Amino acid sequence: MKSILRRWNSDALDTIALARESRPAGVHLTGTAGSGKSELRRELSRFRGIEFTDSAADSAVVLIVVDASAPIGRVDVEQWRRALESTPVVFVVNKIDVHRRWREVVVTDGDVVAEYVPRAVECSFHPTSVRLARAGRESDDAALWTESGLGAVADRLEVLLLGSAALGAQRKYVAAVQHCASEARSTIVAKARAVNGGSESAPLRARRAALVGERENLGGDRRALLRNRIQRVRVETLHAAGEDVRELGVGLRQSIDRARRPELKHLPAHVAESVLGARSRAHAALTAGLRAVESDLGITSTTTQSNVGDAPLDIGAPSRRRGIEDAIMIVVGASAGVGLGRLVVSPLALMPAWTVLSTVITLVLGGALAWWLTRSRSLLADRAHARGWTQESLARVKSVVEQQMLSRILEAESALAAAVADADRDAAARIDAELAEVDVELRRLADHRSTLLSACDRDLFVLERGLERFQVPVEPFDVLVRRSR
Repeated sequence: MKSILRRWNSDALDTIALARESRPAGVHLTGTAGSGKSELRRELSRFRGIEFTDSAADSAVVLIVVDASAPIGRVDVEQWRRALESTPVVFVVNKIDVHRRWREVVVTDGDVVAEYVPRAVECSFHPTSVRLARAGRESDDAALWTESGLGAVADRLEVLLLGSAALGAQRKYVAAVQHCASEARSTIVAKARAVNGGSESAPLRARRAALVGERENLGGDRRALLRNRIQRVRVETLHAAGEDVRELGVGLRQSIDRARRPELKHLPAHVAESVLGARSRAHAALTAGLRAVESDLGITSTTTQSNVGDAPLDIGAPSRRRGIEDAIMIVVGASAGVGLGRLVVSPLALMPAWTVLSTVITLVLGGALAWWLTRSRSLLADRAHARGWTQESLARVKSVVEQQMLSRILEAESALAAAVADADRDAAARIDAELAEVDVELRRLADHRSTLLSACDRDLFVLERGLERFQVPVEPFDVLVRRSR
């Protein structure tokens, strides 16, 4: 028991040694507020052999004064538990001359003490009235003095003080052992409950559950995110590339509508330069989108820069073959020119002298008008042919650019999927290593808990076996008090 008490209650052995060496003497007076403790002490001080002490631990008898107006409560009994378990206690229920239901209060007080302090050493209850005792003493009225009950209290104190020399030290020693053992038992039980509660392993179990959940959901979220982001990049970049080519076609058509013949000759070079810029912008937007996907997935750079930015695009050159429509256009233009020339010089036909001159003028003017009409119609035809060629070239360029972008997207998706798989394998290896460490620590805590619980059971068994030697029979409450109720 000494080793157990030293381990679980460091002050127990000193407390027991002090109790064993104590020599109890005197009466310690305490009680509830307003119960008349001071008046009772003055009256009892007149008796020989009754000396008061301020230390409850060194006293031979504890005198507790309570009021007869209401029963005591559990809180009051708890503060007197140490005294009740180690020292004979005399309860004085004062002011019975004021409260008519004092008998019920005395019975209730006895029941409360018996219920909450079953190991009380010796306890008696005495209904008294200090006021009647003082009045009887001052008036030499023996009947009034007897009715006050103070004489019975003095007699009881005298008997207990006479017997304290033989039993006081032993009772306090036994009470100290039982109290220290009870505190050690409470500490052991609390420790065992804490160990069984798993408070030490709770963070590890929570960590293990989090790791298992992370292991089960590993890669699923990132694979779904990869598919979502790749589809979004595909839709956005292809749509942006298509809009860029469409705006380029609108601009080229407006330029063709205003172009002259020399400007139409430079049209293929201008179209080639424009479509190269559109292709570069599309691939730059795709590269930025793939970088954003990598950033969202939290993986290292796997997207390579486009290597088609400077590659030429074979858009061809506008070739036009003269056909029957050009010959028809020349004939129609010539006839129209001659007709307009004759219409212009028709007034000169009225003068015979100007006949030859009018013929010459008609031929020259008709030829000039025919040449102009032919050139104008040829320019319009060239513009129409350029518009058609431009539309076909842009459609072909758009198809090529989309095919290149889709190829890059597929390659990037494959590279990102491989990177995600590698990251998942690394994360799985890391999680498995952490799970192994957590499991080792949980097993260590389980072994420690089992060892500690076995030690707690062994210590509790030793305490119970040791306390069997310190069990003393509990004396019943004063029979005279029960009879007087």
